[in-house]
Amino acid sequence: MMKDILCPVSPERFSDNIPRLIGLFVVVLLISYVITHMWFIPAFLLLDFYMRGFGKSKYSLLLKLALTANNQLRLKGELIDKAPKIFAARLGFVFTFLILALHLFGFTLVSNSLAIVLVVFAALECVANFCVGCVVFTYFVKPYVRG
Repeated sequence: MMKDILCPVSPERFSDNIPRLIGLFVVVLLISYVITHMWFIPAFLLLDFYMRGFGKSKYSLLLKLALTANNQLRLKGELIDKAPKIFAARLGFVFTFLILALHLFGFTLVSNSLAIVLVVFAALECVANFCVGCVVFTYFVKPYVRG
């Protein structure tokens, strides 16, 4: 199945440790949100996903933390294409928008459920280096892209 997965491509590349570290941070933050119900956690993630997904990654705190951790720990990783991670950040933006909106409108059970789904996606990235964004792109976006 994985050999059939297609991802968007770009000339930009970075260490595969970076999205894995960001995934770890997202897992920790979202579990904290589910436990505490503090609205500013998904609000922070919404902004961070926006910055990484829509061309403002130099302002992303999670990216800066991941780069710093990667450098401090001297982690070695393979260079990977940045485009699939940008697409995944856009999906994260949609998820965190829904999580925050549902929370603000009092639908905490649904908000928590979506947060747990996003925790699973981020954990898959962090632990197994499995990008759910690539699966979504392959089966739900690519068939509708002309070219």
